[in-house]
Amino acid sequence: MREDWIEIGQLAEFPAGEAVLRKDTAGNRYACVRTGDAVHAVDDRCPHQGYPLSQGCVRDGVLTCAWHNWKFDLATGENQFGGDPVRRYPTRVENGRVHLNRAVDRGAETRRLLASLRAALSRDEMPRALREALRLSALGLPLGEDSGLGRMGVAFEVVARDGAERAEYGFDHGLAMLADLCAWVERGWVQPEEAFVAGAHAIAEPSIHLPPRSKVLAKQGDRALAAFLGSYEERQEHGKIVAALENERREEAESRIRELCESEGTEGVRVALLPFVAQHQLDYGHGAIFLAKACELARRFPAVADDLLAASVVQLSWATIDTSLPPWAATRAALGRVNEALGVRGDAGGGEMEDADRAIYEAAVLAGERQAADATVVRLGQGVDPVALLRAAAHAAAVRVARFDEAWEQRRDAEVSVLDVTHAVTFAEAAISLVQGKSAGSGAGGVGGVGVVGGVGVVGVVGGVGGVGVVGGVGSVGSESGASDEHAARLAVLAASFVGKLRHADGEAPRPAKEASGSLSEALASRDVGRALAITEALTSEERLAAYAEIAPFAAFDMAVRPILTAHAIKMTEALHRLERGDTQADGAYLRALVAYIVPRRPEFQVRRIAEVARRFLRDGRPPESLY
Repeated sequence: MREDWIEIGQLAEFPAGEAVLRKDTAGNRYACVRTGDAVHAVDDRCPHQGYPLSQGCVRDGVLTCAWHNWKFDLATGENQFGGDPVRRYPTRVENGRVHLNRAVDRGAETRRLLASLRAALSRDEMPRALREALRLSALGLPLGEDSGLGRMGVAFEVVARDGAERAEYGFDHGLAMLADLCAWVERGWVQPEEAFVAGAHAIAEPSIHLPPRSKVLAKQGDRALAAFLGSYEERQEHGKIVAALENERREEAESRIRELCESEGTEGVRVALLPFVAQHQLDYGHGAIFLAKACELARRFPAVADDLLAASVVQLSWATIDTSLPPWAATRAALGRVNEALGVRGDAGGGEMEDADRAIYEAAVLAGERQAADATVVRLGQGVDPVALLRAAAHAAAVRVARFDEAWEQRRDAEVSVLDVTHAVTFAEAAISLVQGKSAGSGAGGVGGVGVVGGVGVVGVVGGVGGVGVVGGVGSVGSESGASDEHAARLAVLAASFVGKLRHADGEAPRPAKEASGSLSEALASRDVGRALAITEALTSEERLAAYAEIAPFAAFDMAVRPILTAHAIKMTEALHRLERGDTQADGAYLRALVAYIVPRRPEFQVRRIAEVARRFLRDGRPPESLY
């Protein structure tokens, strides 16, 4: 650090124990307090709202701001009451004259701001967190420059690390939401400061005051890690990772994933975990959804990839295996026939469905779990590409979201909401992302970006960079993606069955469109669903894609108050945008589903429902009414 000393006056001019103001020729202001033969100097602007600390009072080495009573230790700059610490400046006295070094030690300042930012996140103090994030960004550090987020990249990376380390049961909604918000900042859909607050709050709120989870150390008991996990070759065996997860050996699974991440990177982890998430429907789809988002964040922030992917494994280790439950018998039976279907088709896989057959298939998916599962297995046997089936299932899921019967959300004997149906969309999109690998990233040509030709992601077996061949706009499974036909096929069965399982969510008729007057933004702001539907139904395919950018700020900042609801709105907006972009048969159903979902005012905290469900359960011991 190059020092920059200036003289600020005679020592005798500084009264003991009182704050005085000093300025330099550039107009910078310093609050100075004499203690004996030394002088402490801090920024005159209070880090809270900028009021002058030089007008505050001093008592026992603590400077108190007169406006909001924030208190700062003069010896360290630490905040004793309030929030942000204050920046201190070195001083010295020579021949009775006081000198101040106004140069900023970027290393020390970085450490100070990082510590304060992490403290703000632990307390869910968003104004403080953003102030420190902006100060950190203003240092111009090279950290996070490759994230696609500019100077704010380092602050977003800190939030990602904090969420990965402190989420009690691993990767959660806040981190998934952060992945999409980062993509939106990169595209210019939302402002970075607003996205930071929304994402950081969603991550911090459920983990408030929680310490970091204990990381798996280099030793397990008295045994060295190498002995615990086996030889180097054994430590790299993907099957052992899956076995550890299946048997809920969480520390072993996390240890193996951290080591695999170090040796093979994010793509190696994705390939290793894909067999596990393709076995069953996990945690109402969150197993696949969160793994896909963890991979996206890990690609964007490689410095914290191990923590992010380890958090995903922790979540997987706690996940409920939904398809092992009695109601999912038809899905289990279909999964048992997948390999037989793949064997029948032989080398004829990778085909698409004609428009008419896709319509027939989607009708079967919407009819129910058994019909969806059976129709998927039949088409796998006919050589239809699993990704084409996933896209069709996602389209059917969007149709089901638009049909949602809002009477469910008014019932007090049930816990059903529209979110129960939105997961069918986000699961199918996540499955596509996991099958296709890094080529299905969310960026706008930057980190995790996808080249776009005619609105369709084009990555290639021929002349491309991923493992997904694109013929006519439908991605097919390729060897470089690390996804076998079996994994992709199982995910297709799971996605279709999930949509079919939710048939009881449908209302008698979808919301009608009204007159298409005014702008889409105006319709969103007024919560006029019918007008918003009419506007979107009149759009061309190119205009529909552009509409997602217009909707994004509403979804992120206006649709809901509770972070959990905001997280789902953001994830749905991003998932439907990707599906619209990647589906050559897109017909407006994706955007229609999004508008029908996010525009209405929905219940956020239903006290009477919570009370009624609890009373009924304690009275008769039965679970609440559900969709299946």
